[in-house]
Amino acid sequence: MVKLYHLTMSHDIEETERLITAKDEHKDSKCCGFWCQLVLSLLGIIFLFTGIIMADLWPQIFNNIMKNKLELENNTLTYEYWKQIPAPLYMSVYLFNWTNPEATLQTGDLPILQQLGPYVFRENRTKVNVTFNNNETVTYMQLKSWKFDQSLSNGSLSDNVTTINIVVNILGEKLQALNKHWIYVLTNYYLKLSNINKPYVTRTAGELIFDGYEDPLLDIAIKLKAFFPIDIPLKKVGWLYGMNMSTSSDGLINMYTGKNDIENVGLVHSVNYNTKLNVFKKDCSYSNASAGDLWPEHTAMQPNMSIYIPGICSAITMLNNNYTYINGIKGIEFVAGSDVFNNTCYCPTSGCLLPGVRPLSLCGDNALPIFISFPHFYLADKSYRKSVIGMNPNRTLHEFKMILENDYSIPLEVYARIQFNIKVKPIKELKILKNMPEIYLPVFWFSESFKIPRNMSDQLLIVTNVLPMFVPYVWLVLALSGCIMLVFSTYLWVSRKNESFTILDPM
Repeated sequence: MVKLYHLTMSHDIEETERLITAKDEHKDSKCCGFWCQLVLSLLGIIFLFTGIIMADLWPQIFNNIMKNKLELENNTLTYEYWKQIPAPLYMSVYLFNWTNPEATLQTGDLPILQQLGPYVFRENRTKVNVTFNNNETVTYMQLKSWKFDQSLSNGSLSDNVTTINIVVNILGEKLQALNKHWIYVLTNYYLKLSNINKPYVTRTAGELIFDGYEDPLLDIAIKLKAFFPIDIPLKKVGWLYGMNMSTSSDGLINMYTGKNDIENVGLVHSVNYNTKLNVFKKDCSYSNASAGDLWPEHTAMQPNMSIYIPGICSAITMLNNNYTYINGIKGIEFVAGSDVFNNTCYCPTSGCLLPGVRPLSLCGDNALPIFISFPHFYLADKSYRKSVIGMNPNRTLHEFKMILENDYSIPLEVYARIQFNIKVKPIKELKILKNMPEIYLPVFWFSESFKIPRNMSDQLLIVTNVLPMFVPYVWLVLALSGCIMLVFSTYLWVSRKNESFTILDPM
């Protein structure tokens, strides 16, 4: 009996110890479960509210990030792209070959012009002498260089081209301004002595574009300068002579960086320290025009936009035309209309020209008889193209246009097309020009083109389309995850509250 009692007591003691141990283990498990549920609840709350708030604020946050990226600041990616365009830029030059100069001068036939080219040059632009100023502007010059690309060209730089001798026309303009009979006599004498009797020249395409050539008329001008004040601002003759590997063509440009006001980024503040072109009317200055590389964010959504063209020392205003897609990116197309060269602003003292042609003589100290238009007198008065044979204006080929990305006005495609014409006219006292017709003779036109490369457009597509569209869904998924975590943690809390533990009493 005593033995049974001891056995029973021993069993009860073991069971009690087991229950106590189980209770301690339950307490540890209960403690661990409490902290796990608390962490789960807190994470659920954080995920839920973070997801909801970020989904709502993301468009504004993303827009602010993009504005900061578009602002021009030293040592940033935007600055590196602006300083040197990381994409190919091409200039295509088309020369007009005057095929019947003798018939024009002797019998009065209309000049027949044959378009040659394109002579394509790979263009490189690098900003130099960059200085950031205290008034949120940056001052710089632009070093431009061109390298001929035979594979993209139709013709070679050794092609012979016949065109008007611009030195003769400049000389004629100078003599007419002086209006002295004896001066004409002296000039005719020097021309005869030098055996110069034609107002046109035949030179290679390379000489006419960049290389330049020495004209004996320049020596005659030096001789005439000993008798009367005459100055021809040429060392060599060439339409673009002196521009290759030079910073002089664009001048000193000062533009806004967008700091403190992103809506000004890229806009021209001054050129060569002038805030406007004083020779033009106020509304024809280059205020509110972009320098061409950066644009205010909402430019693409405006009815028009302006770009400053250094070569013509003025801005060209283009109208919002239509939307299009470049490599899958939505862009807004802007085109230059007939009002660009309508001469309501750019009239010389002698009077306004018919619409479509603008004089460059108003451009600073430029005294050359050069007039600009769109190629083939596109959008110009019909009288211009009827005075010569060979003009075939075509919107697709000759339109000046630019395509900007829809949301942030990043250039996607550019076709800047300008034609240069020489005004020729008869001067009876100057024998070499006495039979010259009075016309605007096209000599060449160029097209500077740019299209965003595929690798850059893919990156831009991610930034402008993918991130704004899909990141909000990431925040919503985060909020949904937080909601699920809260529901599960609530279930655990309720289960924990209703849970009961039973421990047997050994007594």
